[in-house]
Amino acid sequence: MQDRNTRTTRSVLLTLSVMILLIGSTVPSATVPCVIGKNRSPEGTQARARELWEQAIFAKGGRERLYAVNNLQISIRDSVSQKGKRAPYIEEDLYVFPNKSWEWNDQRETIFGFSLRVFNGDRNRHLWYSDHGKGGSVGTPTDYVGGRSGLIGLYDIQLRYLMETRWVKPIPIRVEKGKIGGRPVDIVQTLVKGYPTRDGDDEEKIGFALDPQTHLPLQVIYYTVTSDKEYSGGVPLSDYTEVAGIKMPSKVSSLRSSYQINVDYDRRIFEQPPNVEAGIEQWKTK
Repeated sequence: MQDRNTRTTRSVLLTLSVMILLIGSTVPSATVPCVIGKNRSPEGTQARARELWEQAIFAKGGRERLYAVNNLQISIRDSVSQKGKRAPYIEEDLYVFPNKSWEWNDQRETIFGFSLRVFNGDRNRHLWYSDHGKGGSVGTPTDYVGGRSGLIGLYDIQLRYLMETRWVKPIPIRVEKGKIGGRPVDIVQTLVKGYPTRDGDDEEKIGFALDPQTHLPLQVIYYTVTSDKEYSGGVPLSDYTEVAGIKMPSKVSSLRSSYQINVDYDRRIFEQPPNVEAGIEQWKTK
């Protein structure tokens, strides 16, 4: 595994998230550790990894349904802990695969403030409106991957919520035993081709911690190397529900999430800069 502490913006954020976690802070999007076993004997074969992967894809709803997903709409209406009190967390996202995203995130009562991000790979447009309580402004996010940083989020969304799509097809390479909160899991290690990386090899290591009974992912695990030591952190997934025949986690980290698949949407949201005045439902067709 190559050193990843400078490979992508997501890897940098993972390192920070793991460090924050270790000192006891709670952040809604923070990753949590997954204990990975050292024994890789018969479970470590690629054939076994492929077998478990196929079981997981079947449990999700089957490859035919997953490959029929063209867009995913996510809504979150929850709260997070902020200085001993609960603060609203509001999110509304639309991901049109393979290369468009619209993300409304409202945490105005926390240090994260408000943001509205628009990415349109067809137009080479990636703009971000942010407001931390002192007036908002539109800028371009820092990009370490040659104009493709917006694709990182789109890859992560497909991995986290769908596992496999027409555009993102992880390659199972081995299996490891692990535990999440003392609960045994099968960790299928995969390579994801096409994932934007700073060094240009466009290949990322991603792990999927599968429930041995349901075969559904309990975590999607990311990796980073700092000072020659590999760290891992998983995004927790739980409380699965069925949406259009696909099993979706209604709880991601600490946040309750709901979904719509293959929605009708207003294409103008990807053709213009972030438009706060149009409101949180501007993605809907009029």
